This record gives sequence, C-alpha cells and structure tokens, in this order.
Amino acid sequence: MTSYEIQVKTGDRLGAGTDANIEIVLLGSCGEQTESANIDCLFKDDFERCKTDVFTIQDETDIPEVNEIKLRRNKAGLFSDWFVEKVEVTNQKSGKTSVFPILRWIRPDVDLYVGRYDVSLPQFDPRPQQRSAELDEKRSFYEYEEKKPGLPVQVKNVPEDEVFSFSYKFDLLQRKYSLKAGKALEMIFGDGSWKTLDDLTGVYSETFGEPKGMQDWESDISFGWQRLNSVNPNLIRLCTHIPDKFGVTEEMIKPFLDGLTLSQAITDKRLFIIDLEILDGISLVDGYICPIPIALFFVNSKNQLLPVAIQLFQQKGSDNPVFLPSDPPYTWLMAKMWYNVGDSNYHQAITHLGYTHLATEGVCIAANRCLSPSHPMFKLLAPHLLYIIAINDRAIDVLVSPEGFIDEAMVMGSKGVVELTAKG
Repeated sequence: MTSYEIQVKTGDRLGAGTDANIEIVLLGSCGEQTESANIDCLFKDDFERCKTDVFTIQDETDIPEVNEIKLRRNKAGLFSDWFVEKVEVTNQKSGKTSVFPILRWIRPDVDLYVGRYDVSLPQFDPRPQQRSAELDEKRSFYEYEEKKPGLPVQVKNVPEDEVFSFSYKFDLLQRKYSLKAGKALEMIFGDGSWKTLDDLTGVYSETFGEPKGMQDWESDISFGWQRLNSVNPNLIRLCTHIPDKFGVTEEMIKPFLDGLTLSQAITDKRLFIIDLEILDGISLVDGYICPIPIALFFVNSKNQLLPVAIQLFQQKGSDNPVFLPSDPPYTWLMAKMWYNVGDSNYHQAITHLGYTHLATEGVCIAANRCLSPSHPMFKLLAPHLLYIIAINDRAIDVLVSPEGFIDEAMVMGSKGVVELTAKG
C-alpha cells in the first residue's frame, strides 16, 4: 500500500467553505489511478474558508509523481458550495509533491479534472469538453452592459465570485475605523474649513503617512517633477509651436530659457506643453470654478523640467493673464495650485476612474468570458483583477452618485466626473 498526503486549501471567497462530501482520485502520466477516496477528518469541521486541511489516504496503486487529480463533491450539508484555492499531493514513498492550483468553484456532482500546475493553452488541453463547459458557465455570469451612456461597458450583474470576501471586508472596516480614530476623517468630512497649512497637513495621519511632497511642494522643481512622476504623466507633449490661444510672447519668457530664444528652445526640443482643453464645457458644482489650463515647461541646463508660463483658461485675453515665475511669489504659487485643481479633476475622472477602474472591468469580463481558468494568461491576470468589479460597483453606487463623496470633494461633482470620464 502507498500512502499519500493531501493538503487542501479552501479559498477566500464569500461562501467558499463547504459541508459537502468530497472525493478525490489521483492519476499518473501513464493512465494509472487510485480508487476514489473520501477525504474527511472525523469530528472536525473541514473545508472552511481560508483554511488548509491535511489528509492521508492509502491505495494499492503507487504513483511516484501524481500528474492529475479528479475532484467531486455532492450537495450534502447546509452549505455545499466550495471554492478551492489549491491541492498538494505528496507520495510519501517517493517524497515527490505535486501542486494543483484549482482557483475555481467545484460544481456539485460533476467530475473536475485538474492537471499538475493546471496551465495549458486550449489547443493542448487534454480535456477540451471540461474547458468548454467551464467557459459556457462563466459567460452566463459575466455579461456586458453599458450602465451609463458613453462610459466603458461593465458587468450586467456582479457575479457572486466577485463579491468582497469576509476577510477583505474586515480589512476595509479596520482601515475605516482607524481613520475615524484619527484626525483625518474629521478634517476631510467635517464642517470646518482649512485655514492654515497645519490644518491641511493634519489630514496626513499615521494611517496615511506624510508624503515627501510636503517638504518641497512650493518649488518649481517639485511642480515640474509632478508632470512626469505624479498622477498624469501621460499629458505632457513636446512643444513645436505656441498655440494662438496661449498668450505667451518671446519677451515674456525669455528670462527663463537659459539665454535661448523661444524658437531656439523649440528647435532644441527643450520646451514642453500641457493643454487641458478636454475640461472645457464640463459641468461644475454650483458656485465652484475649475481651471482649463495651458502650461509651458522648459528643460534647463541641469536637466530639470521647470514651469515657465501658466494660463488658467483657454482663450487669451485681458481677463485671462499668463502667470510667470517672475510674478510675486504667492501669485505664482497660487497659479500653480489652481493648475493642479484642473490636473486633479482630470486624474480622478479619466486617469483613475476611466482608464484604471472602468476600462479594466471590461478586461476582467473579457478574461472570464474568453479564457479558461487553466489558460496561462488568465493565471497571470487573475490576481490583478481581483475585486475590481466589486470596487467599481461600490464606486458607481456610492462615490459617483448625487450627494456622494465626489459631490462633496470635487468641483466637478458626480455629474461632471461622469461627463469627463465619457469624454476621455
């Protein structure tokens, strides 16, 4: 008789644990297989969420290195659904261990075959019918729907497998309560106003940590650095000419070009521009203003990217000045801060909500509809797509809703954010 140690890790999904009866068959590469064995520890509640259970079975068939396993469960017990993360099988005679990453729900009264490491392209899959059946089932759960006109498609109904697990919810609650215990939440959502810099820095509690930018946020070097390393590094472009709507003149910026003329700086490819024209026409919360800025940057002799001109709205005119580094210090500082109001609204609506969350949800749906759990690309993508649908569902319902967080914190409000996301 040969003894096999079997370790079973139940996954972290809502309702992942099971009370069902579980059977396992071990298979070798030459067609040999063990008898079906019921795995269970007497007087123990097996297969609970996030738990690893260890079993030992004996069989007359000696498979030195197990190549495939077959799992099957019934509907017994109050809770029979079962999500398995992985199974490890060790032949105690040979000492060889085989790992089977399952990462899927085990359907009742259906044989599930999983190969060692469970990675195969469809054309090489030894069990194409099982592969097709799994995809057919997933397509019934992952259906596309355009929930808001102009936005990327989302899932029609959030599948149970995408709902936050209990442990993930617990982590979120812990973070929420730690915020409430500090000053941050009071400062962000309180009725008072921020009157001093200390009021603002008080938001950065031990929970968040103080960002390095707090040390030099006023400097032009820091402002230039933000254009390349901060939230919107994809916006900056090489400046090949000064747009007619931008009120910059040669005389105006000559002092900031290291002795070059405007045309020389353009020829030497040392002048760069950002135009946030896309913000034009977006709805705003009543009584608030969002700049639609254009900014010019120069690479100096130290290879530092520095701002040399900022116009806060699109069309040049006497009521829309170009601000310069030679302006009074607080005037120039305020111009940079107002520029960042427009920059941050672009970030939240397009870079963050649009490109990160909503566009990624479409990828998540497509991956689940088109790639089997055994496909190598699915294995690589799955950890990065975990909970994206659940987070988006919560964001649309809570954050981007009338009188939600965005209405409280952003000049565009929920209506403007949706408009800008769709425009982006």
